[in-house]
Amino acid sequence: MIKQNKRKFTEQEKVIGLYHLIGERGLYVSSNHDVFTEEPERVALAGGTGYSIPLLTNGQAYNSPLLFATLTSLLNHGTMLITGAPGIGKTTGAEFTGHFFNGTPLEDILASEIQGHPQLTEEKMVASYDIGKLVHGGKRVVIPNKFLECPVKILDEGNRTPPDVLSIIMRLVDTGKAVYGGQLIKAQKGPLFVTANYSDEGTFHFTPPFLDRFDVAVMVTSPQPWDLQKIRQRGDDKLNGGIEGLLEIPEGLRLDFPEIRKQMNSVSEELYDNGSGKASTFADFLYSSLRFSQAASKDLVRATKGNAWQVNQDNAPPGHFTDIPSDYTTNELSIRTVNALNRYAKAYAWFNGKSKVELNDLKNIVPYLLWHKITPTQKALAEDQTWANDRITFVKDLVGKIEGDYTEAIGNDAMKYYATALSALRHGKVGEKGLSELQIQNITRNAIVKIGEVDKPYALNMAAHLGSEYNSRKMRSVTEAYKDSVEQ
Repeated sequence: MIKQNKRKFTEQEKVIGLYHLIGERGLYVSSNHDVFTEEPERVALAGGTGYSIPLLTNGQAYNSPLLFATLTSLLNHGTMLITGAPGIGKTTGAEFTGHFFNGTPLEDILASEIQGHPQLTEEKMVASYDIGKLVHGGKRVVIPNKFLECPVKILDEGNRTPPDVLSIIMRLVDTGKAVYGGQLIKAQKGPLFVTANYSDEGTFHFTPPFLDRFDVAVMVTSPQPWDLQKIRQRGDDKLNGGIEGLLEIPEGLRLDFPEIRKQMNSVSEELYDNGSGKASTFADFLYSSLRFSQAASKDLVRATKGNAWQVNQDNAPPGHFTDIPSDYTTNELSIRTVNALNRYAKAYAWFNGKSKVELNDLKNIVPYLLWHKITPTQKALAEDQTWANDRITFVKDLVGKIEGDYTEAIGNDAMKYYATALSALRHGKVGEKGLSELQIQNITRNAIVKIGEVDKPYALNMAAHLGSEYNSRKMRSVTEAYKDSVEQ
């Protein structure tokens, strides 16, 4: 147990303390470590069948459901999907983390929790009219329900609710707001957790637009056999009257949420010597790699999976590029996902006591922010059929492929031409030497030619970027000339 002393903890220390406290009290047993801040040593088992044991050598190791429930709870409107088999702690984990990391009494969380089922109505999920004022005065006064007013919102077994009903709360998941009777209602700041059992005869499929609105998703696994003793020791409502004593939040670990969010927002990205963000550059490269579709168009503007609405990665004939990362998914990433990557990378770096996001921080969180949103192609499943079930490992392996291309691109001579042209276009000079417009045009064209000699999709994107920057620069000069003529 955590011992209190007179020293005042930092907000980061408080959060770490509560994370461990939940595990020590057996409220959420967290020995299934699957997020490592540094790559662990892996000891192979069973004659190279693919099974291995990760051994922590440096850094920290976390349990992904508890880690991401923690981070989600600390955001203004974090959204998290929790999947897994029935009866293994999906809902109780959300309830406990919501209580400890938001300070909301467990009774209030339970009272506001919604149970998914086919007969769920809008009134039960969002709001209702004040019947007294409606009947006696004819006034439609909207009363938000407890679900919206509680800082910790939980929809349990959400996939037992039909998709047309779930669409009612899509705005809530996306923005923290809901609409009832034409009135916009703001929900209390805090996390939204939706749990979902694996498919059976009583469940519905979540639609891709609905899934895309969840920042992060985790797969909860059943406890390890050696964790059962700790679960038994925590108490049993049906046997000894409850676990109220275990829910007490030590006074020294009560959180200052505005300060935490301020600190998280101030986390910066690790920088290259030339000033471009390393973590954000890789995030952009990841986005670009999954976005590209040679089946969609020969025009690079439309060569995206979003435009492959007739022929996609699964049914397209072989293209020029073979065995590239974009061949492994049928869809691309949304802007919501891009924003969530930035948000959770900062939260994760802060959680680990850092003042800046490093590339490894981004790589650690990416699988949990993407696996529920991207669909493996038949090519991917033919390579490893376990990816059909274990989408988290699928994303980890896919990120490894993309990182290989990223490392190659960074070390390629084409990158020098790209950087030089970008500097010329943005600053009108290379180094300290000023350039004429003709020189800028020649530098840009030469860079595009050199980059075009690299037979890789990432080279297409680099060349397209230079073309876009050049055309934007030319249009700015036209606009400025027009403004000058108008002012004269």
